[in-house]
Amino acid sequence: MISTILVTDDNILDNAILRNYLYKERVNIVSVLNGREALDIVESRNVDVIILDLIMPVLDGFGFLEEFCKMNSYREIPVIISSNLEMDQIEKALNYDIFDFIPKPINKINRMVVVNKVRKAIQFRKMISQLKLLESKVTHSPG
Repeated sequence: MISTILVTDDNILDNAILRNYLYKERVNIVSVLNGREALDIVESRNVDVIILDLIMPVLDGFGFLEEFCKMNSYREIPVIISSNLEMDQIEKALNYDIFDFIPKPINKINRMVVVNKVRKAIQFRKMISQLKLLESKVTHSPG
């Protein structure tokens, strides 16, 4: 099954760079420009990993995280923050139990870092799905 990566970044160049890097990973990539659009996608589609910028119009990354925490899928979908913020803002984001962090700018130098972090997030998501499946089998087994 092909994994779906949700790239949320209002910077069209960063968005395109991430899509380009991930294209070779044979994943389905959905791109949006703000947190409101990202929430709509998470509510309507099966998303395996979210890459999230923190500074965006309409609904920023912090607003997205605030709303996302209220959803049932919150603990199941790894969120990777992509930002060039100061450390105190990054620490604020870490309070939401994000999966990982990608520093900006995103470029050829950190390309493999980005790809490896996304690969690990996909593996994490698959393990969570397998655990849920096993848990449901144990819960519903006769005995």
